[in-house]
Amino acid sequence: MKFLQISFIVYFILVSFTLISTIHCLHGERSISKVEEDDTEIERQLKALNKKAIKTIMTKIGEIIDCIDICKQPAFDNPLLKNHKIQMTPDSIRREATNKTISSSPIFGGLQREICPSGTVAIRRITKEDLVNAKKFIKKTRQVDANNTYPNAPTTNHFVFAKEVIEGKQYFGATAHISLHDLSVFRDEFSTSQIWLINGPQEQINSIEFGIMHDPLLFGDSRARLFSSWTADGHQTTGCYNMMCPGFVQVNRAVTFGKQFQASIYGQPAVDYYFIVRRAPISKDWWLSIGMDAEISEPVGYWPKELFTHLTDSASTVQYGGFASATSKPSTPPMGNGFLPQLSDFSKTAFMFKMKYVNETGHTVNLDRQSMQSHRSGKQECYDIMLASPVGEYDITMVYGGPGGICA
Repeated sequence: MKFLQISFIVYFILVSFTLISTIHCLHGERSISKVEEDDTEIERQLKALNKKAIKTIMTKIGEIIDCIDICKQPAFDNPLLKNHKIQMTPDSIRREATNKTISSSPIFGGLQREICPSGTVAIRRITKEDLVNAKKFIKKTRQVDANNTYPNAPTTNHFVFAKEVIEGKQYFGATAHISLHDLSVFRDEFSTSQIWLINGPQEQINSIEFGIMHDPLLFGDSRARLFSSWTADGHQTTGCYNMMCPGFVQVNRAVTFGKQFQASIYGQPAVDYYFIVRRAPISKDWWLSIGMDAEISEPVGYWPKELFTHLTDSASTVQYGGFASATSKPSTPPMGNGFLPQLSDFSKTAFMFKMKYVNETGHTVNLDRQSMQSHRSGKQECYDIMLASPVGEYDITMVYGGPGGICA
């Protein structure tokens, strides 16, 4: 009798397992769940984005940099770039650092021992977690539009920025030296120090964002790292962070998005870095270059004009500032260096200086201080922004940031 009871239990378990395992089957065809469908799509994207590496470099902090054939990089999977011809340097713009590799600069802390071979480009390997988290951020955050608002934005999105307000003016790029700081940012938060280039109506916003991001979910820690974002429709169907979709054309063999910067130490002389995006006059592609200064900067790569509808010629708005967001709690993270800005001691505040725009000929030009306006969301004790009067070689300077918290 006991044997029969055990046999019945085993039979019941086997039948139950069979029913459970076939519960998604209908008329002999298996119905794929939404979770499985999403996982399959992510795996497909990862396979497309992580191209076969000619060489793989492991950095000192354990990150993987793949050296990809420059002609086989992810950008060229974008149908809009089917017939695109790779540009190695911005046309009509003199390149200062033709024989210098900025990866060896102390600004990066010597974290990468090698550069990629000739004919390849450096691309940080993308993980499944990277893609999942990037998609969450795109859904929960909004671009700053031309009217300086976040449509339908949650109260856990906060920004400060300054911009020049001159009706009808065209901008062909923007540049600034940005101070570098590490921040304490949790895994469901991110914070940026950045520049925006924007054009187009609200429902069709074209934008390029670039600068410094602190994002533990995307990068594994909250240290200062190079980032970018682009879209041709307000992130409805186009664009992404960094290299997480085909679009940006990488040309640098050492510096790529996610690169970690050396950070300033509070109360000591600040570390800053030069960032610029400008439209090449002939090709009209948008080039990102970085360096210790303008004279020794070099290109990282570019966004081809084919990606855009309203940034094909120029930007209508240029903004300089920071953005802080949390995805699952009411408090928001610090911005800048984590302290409220002040103009008396630049070793204790986050700043941008030599803030300029690029004119139609590709030259950097001073902004009009009298036309500059600053904007802030949230409580002033959370984040603030101030513009200084032009002083000597520093031209227009801005200080910004704050500790964050419950800011709505």
